[in-house]
Amino acid sequence: MMNKKMVFGVFTLFVAAVVLLVACGAPPPPAGFAPGQRSEAYAYVHGGYVGMAVVTTDDKGALSAHIDEAFLPHTLAIVDIDSDQWTRENTLSYQVRGNEIFVARHVSYQGKPYRGVSVGTALAYVAADDQGNPAGNVLLDLEILRNQETMARWFHGIQEGAFAIHQSFDGDPLPVTSTAYGGVTKRDSSYWSNGSGLGWEANMNAIQDAVERIGPGFQLDEITRGNDDRWRLADVVTRATASDFKDYFGLVQAAVGRLKMK
Repeated sequence: MMNKKMVFGVFTLFVAAVVLLVACGAPPPPAGFAPGQRSEAYAYVHGGYVGMAVVTTDDKGALSAHIDEAFLPHTLAIVDIDSDQWTRENTLSYQVRGNEIFVARHVSYQGKPYRGVSVGTALAYVAADDQGNPAGNVLLDLEILRNQETMARWFHGIQEGAFAIHQSFDGDPLPVTSTAYGGVTKRDSSYWSNGSGLGWEANMNAIQDAVERIGPGFQLDEITRGNDDRWRLADVVTRATASDFKDYFGLVQAAVGRLKMK
């Protein structure tokens, strides 16, 4: 029979092994999701984007996650004020950290016309009448962010040219399918992929990894940020440092919530 010292030594080794597995990111026990599923969720994230989370399960029910963001009109409508096509007459501007950003005054989405209006140093696009003047109080951003369906329509529609800028109200539509960063979504662009810190793309990958490796089932009070800026899910440290971690993680949770269990 083992004496007390031997029992204590075995128990200590067991605890150490468990701690090592957690620290190394051992996969969590199966969550019990039914295999072969796909779910999407959308939300307004990061102060100016339509966020999308897609979760899938493989043939064993293991979870995978994918996060992306689509630019909203105030980014897609940006133009080069120094070019011959754009002037003070067919543009307006808004301020970002003291910088003046010029955008097309007239835009359309799914064939419907909108006119830009200045709101202090900010910008809004309002539904236009048949003369190109602001009509009522229908704001394009609110139409986009109204619900899951309208956000999904925007996210996928702009990749097919559903949003266009116009040099004049009755001018030909110029579909916007690219930005100064590349594509119309962050995954399809160079936006924040490099630079100081972990960067946007690396942070999204870290959040996806946390969902897949640790699991999505955490309450808000279990999601905390350490002094090293890295986020924790209960006692497990993730690689993510994004200030809006909770928004992105919650977006994935919303998609997971639509999955069926075994």
